[in-house]
Amino acid sequence: MTTQDHISRASSSVSRRAKDVAGVATLRVLMVEDSADDALFMLRELKRGGYKVLHERVDTAEGMKAALEKQVWDVVVSDHAMPSFSAPAALELLKENGWLDLPFIIVSGHIGEDAAVRAMKAGAHDFIAKDSLARLVPAIERALRDAEERRQRRQVQDALRLAEEKYRGIFENAVEGIFQTTAGGKLVTANPMMARIFGYESPEEMIEAIRDLKEQLYVEPMRRAEFVRRMRQDGRVLDFETQFYRKDGAVIWTSTNARAVRGDSGEIVGFEGSVEDITDRKRAESKLRRSLDRLVALHEAGSLLGSTLEPEEIATRLLEIMRRISGLTAAVISLHKAGHLHVWRSVGLENLKPKTRYSPEVREAQEDVMKSEKSRAFLLDDRRDGEGESTAGLCMPLRVRERTIGVLEAYGPEVLAERDTVEILENLTNQAASAFENAQLYGELAKREKRLQELVGKVLVAQEEERRRVSYDVHDGLAQVAAAAYQHLQVFAQYNTPSSEEGREDLERVSGLVRQTVGEARRIIANLRPTALDDFGLKSAVRLHLDTLRADGWDISYKADIGNERLPAVTETAIFRVIQEALNNVGKHAGSRRVDLSLERLPVGPLAPGERPRIRLTVRDYGRGFVVESPENRGAPSGPGERVGMTGMRERIALLGGDFRVASRPGEGTLVVAEVPLLEGPVGGIAEDVTGQAADHFVSDPFGDGLE
Repeated sequence: MTTQDHISRASSSVSRRAKDVAGVATLRVLMVEDSADDALFMLRELKRGGYKVLHERVDTAEGMKAALEKQVWDVVVSDHAMPSFSAPAALELLKENGWLDLPFIIVSGHIGEDAAVRAMKAGAHDFIAKDSLARLVPAIERALRDAEERRQRRQVQDALRLAEEKYRGIFENAVEGIFQTTAGGKLVTANPMMARIFGYESPEEMIEAIRDLKEQLYVEPMRRAEFVRRMRQDGRVLDFETQFYRKDGAVIWTSTNARAVRGDSGEIVGFEGSVEDITDRKRAESKLRRSLDRLVALHEAGSLLGSTLEPEEIATRLLEIMRRISGLTAAVISLHKAGHLHVWRSVGLENLKPKTRYSPEVREAQEDVMKSEKSRAFLLDDRRDGEGESTAGLCMPLRVRERTIGVLEAYGPEVLAERDTVEILENLTNQAASAFENAQLYGELAKREKRLQELVGKVLVAQEEERRRVSYDVHDGLAQVAAAAYQHLQVFAQYNTPSSEEGREDLERVSGLVRQTVGEARRIIANLRPTALDDFGLKSAVRLHLDTLRADGWDISYKADIGNERLPAVTETAIFRVIQEALNNVGKHAGSRRVDLSLERLPVGPLAPGERPRIRLTVRDYGRGFVVESPENRGAPSGPGERVGMTGMRERIALLGGDFRVASRPGEGTLVVAEVPLLEGPVGGIAEDVTGQAADHFVSDPFGDGLE
């Protein structure tokens, strides 16, 4: 049985005695006595003292040992000298078996004073003569109290010892550095891990070496000032990251958790805490951040290079992205012209030494790339006064349409020559080359579209000119002849009235036909080139045109909210022709003459920066409708002629940079919407604004007599 077991059992014994206080106290007594009579006297005295006694009497070492093993005792009462055993031997047996706190009282009738003193020094707690048994109960109670105090004191000491051993184990074997410093920066305590983190053989060596943390350990001394400031402000720091020097001069990243240690008067006398080496984590974070930056940059490059068709913008963005993700010192795009490379776009050239780009290594790399069409890395020793790092260079071919048109040069730290960096830069270069090629293709397409637009414009101008010419011919030919014939018939009827009813009816019928011819000629002239559009503007010309249709039975609502100012002539002509064609389609195909027509000027409020005003035309009918999505009738209800009419409307609007949309569904009618930006140009409307020719013939009304 161990000493700790004996202590536990003794403590349990005390607890049990305490529980019996309400009744008669039980006292367990081991008697080491060879005389049964003497044992009886002692038991009688204990019972007289108020105890219920449980006892066992032994007189040999074996008996005593057996009794100790099978029972927990409160006290041992021993005779001093017996035939085969003695009190000193009993004491020794208790010590050997770990019963250090069990009270041991000697009761004897024959013992000298010297022997009693030796027994007390050996560990006996008291000595009582057999003729003074009245002292037995007080002596036992005093011994029990002393034993309890010893047990408690021993338990506290053991707990402190265990705590110290535990703390020492934690301190010595911690995976973090543990330290104590003075407020002035002197290292006072360090554990083995602290020494290992900073490259020292032992804590003692580190404590001896570090006299000033700020000057000896901090890479940035201002971080020490920040550490102290936060300590004075908050009393602690958490996850305080900073860079330190190791013993060998290497730089490490650390994270510190610490608290301020204060003196009796509350002033800060030092700091204590833990330090963790996070260099690997920082490197991993840096590597991860670098990889993430590269992925984001590649995505950004793909988006940016795919969103512009301007070669200059492509080049500028490419160089900026390369510089950001690779830490480049400089980047250059050189184009091959007239047998030589010429700088086209660059960033950071001012950071290179003046003659760096003209060194033999660069020239050789440029020529090799132009010939082999493969990337080439090289190293330049351009250190100043032999200090600093060398500059790495990388030349990559810029290929457009299977042809190398130039070289992209990159200059920076030696990491630039690493394979993963080269691959990323090559990827960006390839994306840029594709963007250059797209820009060229779209540029050519834009030129062709511009030429096509010019041709369409010329066709529309020619169409307006043809309309003007035909209107002129009808005006000066058919219309004049018909008007003259009508006037002559009127004069003839006045002076040569037929005598017969039949003759008068014939003359009236002929006059009506001539009158109808005059009206048709007028309508043809108005449709070919309405004079109201030239004289009064779009709003009034549309209203007059709609009034004519209403006279023929059309149900048309008209709303015009475009103000009273005249629009550019080309805009007025285009919108009026679209209205004419849209209403013409309604008349031919909708099967209904109910139409809603509106003109709006947008936006309603003030213009935003860079915004231009525009006119929106909406024509809605309530006829039979059609399927717009069908290829054979896309843009028109039916027939090639009608499709050409819808295409003509779309081309007129597109020519002015506008937007033309058609929505329709069988049984639900058709909606035509056109939006035209208001361009700079002559306002008002005479025909020459559109056709370039005078139109005096359209100003006067040849039918001043009011004929319809």
